[in-house]
Amino acid sequence: LIFLRHGETQSNCGKTYCGWTDPELNARGKEQAQKAAEKLAALEIEKIYSSPLKRAMETADVVNSRLGLEIICRDELKERNFGVWDDLTYEQICNSFPEEVRLWERDWLNYRIQNGESALDMFQRVAGFVDELVKQGGNSVLLVTHLGCIRAAVSHLLGMGTEGMWRFRVDNGSISRICINNEGYAYLTALNV
Repeated sequence: LIFLRHGETQSNCGKTYCGWTDPELNARGKEQAQKAAEKLAALEIEKIYSSPLKRAMETADVVNSRLGLEIICRDELKERNFGVWDDLTYEQICNSFPEEVRLWERDWLNYRIQNGESALDMFQRVAGFVDELVKQGGNSVLLVTHLGCIRAAVSHLLGMGTEGMWRFRVDNGSISRICINNEGYAYLTALNV
């Protein structure tokens, strides 16, 4: 499985919680997508799955201009739904939702943001999809998705559980890769390149 984080957006620059908000790539994000496309062109990719959010689809389209495959959109690859916190900075969230922030800090894994989802909800959604792909078998599959999803997938595949999500850095436009052998054992071969 090859994971590509979408290119940069204005929300990334503003350091907001950008979940299901749907910004497009900025100029730097488009450059990041082009660089990723150059790196990925050397690989024999059989399938491309993408989050349907604009930033991921734009990135997938740039990569696919070199690969010529069908892009399969899957909602399971969307970023975490931050609900009423979406597209707000941490400071704005703290000022507008102080009680909710206290609840979240007490239980970051299970706290479900109003109109959104918990970290566990997102982890289970992504893990279920990744498990489905692994069962299907095949060779190189590209998933164009988001920071939270890549962290969840890598942590899940490496057997680190939800706590492991915080142990990975994944930059905009970066590629990470996990190989899974015939026995179903996953090992990390590239992270954030």
